[in-house]
Amino acid sequence: MEQQYKTDAEIYAVLEREIIDLTIRPGSSLSENPLCARFGAPRSLIRVVLQKLQENGLVRIVPYKGTTVEGRILRDFAPIATPAQRAQIRARVDAYEALARAENPDYNKLYEVDCRLHETWFAAMDKMYLWSTLQNAHADYSRFRMLDTMTTGGLDEVIADHRNLLNAIERCDLAAFEPLVERHLYGGIRRLGSKLTGEYADYFEPEPEKQKNVPRGTIK
Repeated sequence: MEQQYKTDAEIYAVLEREIIDLTIRPGSSLSENPLCARFGAPRSLIRVVLQKLQENGLVRIVPYKGTTVEGRILRDFAPIATPAQRAQIRARVDAYEALARAENPDYNKLYEVDCRLHETWFAAMDKMYLWSTLQNAHADYSRFRMLDTMTTGGLDEVIADHRNLLNAIERCDLAAFEPLVERHLYGGIRRLGSKLTGEYADYFEPEPEKQKNVPRGTIK
């Protein structure tokens, strides 16, 4: 059992962080009994936490089935995307590529257009709280994305990812989304590699000591 958490806010903060940083992956189940054991908390407190997570769009509670981590936004969006929404995504993919192909790319504009592109499906699915949480959860995440854009020469790969996601949306190819999204999410880590803990280590805040002892990925 981890340290005892006295309030629902403390437990919520831990689970929110783990959902946002993908320690707990989209589609994972959050069961009351393991959470009670993990946090040393009564079932009533865990239920309050799960309800708040659902209100903020981070999980989905299905009566008699359990609680599942949200995050498969694109897969849910594709079947209901309107022609206008598809056109908007196409325009934003084109805008990103045009900026990336410039002789001297404006990396700030690239970052902004990339954010607007991803925001499209969160807005369409009424998940803007989740999008805002993703954007604001850690300053390190924004710094990481900018560093990847500016230093790895991976713009061609990002352009290809955007095109593949657009094609999957237009074909409504539900099976394609999980591998495409995973490739896109982890592409920066793959491109930056050991530089994250070496050359660029000083760009990021060290993990707080109290978080280092928290087991990672224990909820399946």
